[in-house]
Amino acid sequence: MSDQEVEAARQRIRGLLTDLFGNDRFVSGVPDDMSLREAGVSSTGLVSLLVAMEDAFGFEWDDEVHPEVLRSIDSLAGHVVALRG
Repeated sequence: MSDQEVEAARQRIRGLLTDLFGNDRFVSGVPDDMSLREAGVSSTGLVSLLVAMEDAFGFEWDDEVHPEVLRSIDSLAGHVVALRG
């Protein structure tokens, strides 16, 4: 897993968050390792992000995915890159 691949996935996830919430200032203020829930993303918002990620990255979430994968932009990006690897 290269740093470039992870960074590209992070940026795409940030773009999806901006598309979903329409607030780039909010998204740019969220550190990559911060819990999205602590940042203020609701459960419904997180589900919308996960669906958007399926479309953007071309995969389906596994029912058995570990909750820590869904925690932050970093963890989501790492998961996407690992799936592609």
